[in-house]
Amino acid sequence: MTRYHNIDGNRVQYTPEEEAARDAEEKADADGAPARAAERVQVSRRAAYQAEADTLFFEEQRGEVPSGTWVAKVEEIKTRFPKP
Repeated sequence: MTRYHNIDGNRVQYTPEEEAARDAEEKADADGAPARAAERVQVSRRAAYQAEADTLFFEEQRGEVPSGTWVAKVEEIKTRFPKP
């Protein structure tokens, strides 16, 4: 695939060096995609645990909610934000 970039309104073909650099950048980006996806899941889960599950843990310890409520919430969060 031939790539072009715009310089002062003119369409200029990439040099072989620019093509190689662009290919390397695209490969590096693709190689890092799984790690970025895992990080997004971790951040989402952490926020959900803090907002939804942490209080349930203590309420369950005090007997204010039925036993198993906290575990069910944790499992629901894991289902909502599955690991890639």
